[in-house]
Amino acid sequence: MSASAVARLSNPGEILAVLPSLCGFRPDESLVVMSLRGPRKRLGLTARVDLPPEEGEPALARVLADRLAGDGARTVVIAVYSEHGRRPGLVDVLRQACDSRGLAVQEALHVQGARWTSYTCSQPCCPDTGTPVPAAPPVLGLVQAEQVASGRAQLASRQELVRSLAPPSLLAAAAAEQRLDQAEQLWRQTRLEQGLAASRRATLEHARALLDRVGAGADVTPHDAALLAVGLSDVVARDELATLVLTREDELLSLLVQVARQITPPRDAAVCALLALTAYAKGDGATANVALDRALAGTPDHSLSLLLRQWLDAGLPPKEVRRLTRATQRELRGRDAPGLGSARREVTTPGSPSSC
Repeated sequence: MSASAVARLSNPGEILAVLPSLCGFRPDESLVVMSLRGPRKRLGLTARVDLPPEEGEPALARVLADRLAGDGARTVVIAVYSEHGRRPGLVDVLRQACDSRGLAVQEALHVQGARWTSYTCSQPCCPDTGTPVPAAPPVLGLVQAEQVASGRAQLASRQELVRSLAPPSLLAAAAAEQRLDQAEQLWRQTRLEQGLAASRRATLEHARALLDRVGAGADVTPHDAALLAVGLSDVVARDELATLVLTREDELLSLLVQVARQITPPRDAAVCALLALTAYAKGDGATANVALDRALAGTPDHSLSLLLRQWLDAGLPPKEVRRLTRATQRELRGRDAPGLGSARREVTTPGSPSSC
């Protein structure tokens, strides 16, 4: 949130009203934890996982407690979403894991349908019959306005998020593969006739042009999507484009989403990894995870995707992802790569970073 629009969550109902927006979709058969940092209890990490089997509860509790502690939490909110009854055992082991790390559980809530109950409160304010989750408290409007401004939208479910980033299928997939074959042939020909630096420069110039068009509200054509996807098989070109998350993250995310929808595995790995990196840097872990799932499904040994998966699983904060991206940018600037420097200067157009 910016300083001019601070969302203050004052009761369990408001917390549950905004949680779907924070997750990117309404959780279903899920455990959600929220990290609250410092004496003012500012929101940090929000993590959602599928509900585990009973035997997996202790291990998951330890992992989540470690993630929350690593995020700098002082207090924690727990929410269980399930239509199949309460999970007091899961909440108990998670509270114990948090206690062992010096984290206080402020709220532990269960959501079933449109009503919530408390795992910890037995006062009249939290009746056993449940309390309706408010449909549209004022604080929800602030959260949603911030997300619209940053290009994020709440979807109905995780499955809808997966579908929104899915590759083409059937006849559309066959056409996409044909375009990718043609783009790869052109890319190889350029490398053979003009050299690696020229093909790399062409990829980066093409990416810059597409970013400008996306920023102006234009769509990415299937032909352009194929050209960019093939060009990003060059690791240096891919890493160069990744540094634009520091200056043009909104346009970059939009570009990569459009390209991902128009290309097929396994030649989508670089695009999906960059999409995951960009979403991660913006604080959108749900999109990052879905993009990584897709990248690794088609190319299980894709190095950047595996690295990003390690970062996500370890709970690396988005600001640290940005710091590492800046380090990559400095390394790229320090390389002696003939013909690439001019392309770098052209592509890294200064812009205004937007906050997560």
